[in-house]
Amino acid sequence: MDLTGIITGSITIVSLFVGLPGIVLNFIYKTKKNKTEMIKQQKELLELEIEKEKIHLKLLEEENRKYDKIIGNHSEGHILMDDRITVRHERDS
Repeated sequence: MDLTGIITGSITIVSLFVGLPGIVLNFIYKTKKNKTEMIKQQKELLELEIEKEKIHLKLLEEENRKYDKIIGNHSEGHILMDDRITVRHERDS
């Protein structure tokens, strides 16, 4: 064997035992990194969904208070119409 064959053989061996595992490990690292990033984004999405539901719940509570007020005023002889309270007059008998 001449010197060129030895160098070529050495380069082949080095690339097999150093380069190839490096490529594989790099691929594994990037795959895990992408999964981690995807999980973080899913977590943020779920947190936003929870916040959305909290806001929806507050809106429902406010609407409930509004209807409680309407019912309370109605039972006292008041009717709520177009956000104005008008007093219901009873007929004289």
